[in-house]
Amino acid sequence: MTDVDPDERKAFVERWVTMWDSPTAPTDALAYYTEDAVIVDRAFDHTYRGHRELSEYFSRAGELFADIRSVSLGVLVGPGHAVAQVHYSATVREPFLCLPESSRGKRFSLHLMSLLEFAEDGRIARSVDAYDRTSVLQQLGVLPGDADWTASSGTPFTGPNPGA
Repeated sequence: MTDVDPDERKAFVERWVTMWDSPTAPTDALAYYTEDAVIVDRAFDHTYRGHRELSEYFSRAGELFADIRSVSLGVLVGPGHAVAQVHYSATVREPFLCLPESSRGKRFSLHLMSLLEFAEDGRIARSVDAYDRTSVLQQLGVLPGDADWTASSGTPFTGPNPGA
């Protein structure tokens, strides 16, 4: 790996994060990835490989979501990797997969961690995204919310409120 200026790498990742806000993101995104890049979505256990699959994935996201907002909450960089913490939000334009018709027009948000691996040319060769799928599905009404649920202060070994 050639020497990489950490500030330049961080700026690249910051541009990549905010690029998702753009209505042209499905097209613009490919410039950030190598032709054989891989994206792994841990929450939904799906992997996309190469520009063709990435392009379909990005285009589909552009059709399904409106009002996308992607904000960097921090970036850590290394010579060949970066980790980006992102706050992502969008409105469901078209229900898909397990989403009911009632999710249309609903907004959701999530905190996302992306581990990015870079190729020699500085573009993203692989990214692994992790976020809380349950929270998203609760926000969209697929799963019941547990807003009134309160965790006990005990552990599995001591039971609730030890010494109380």
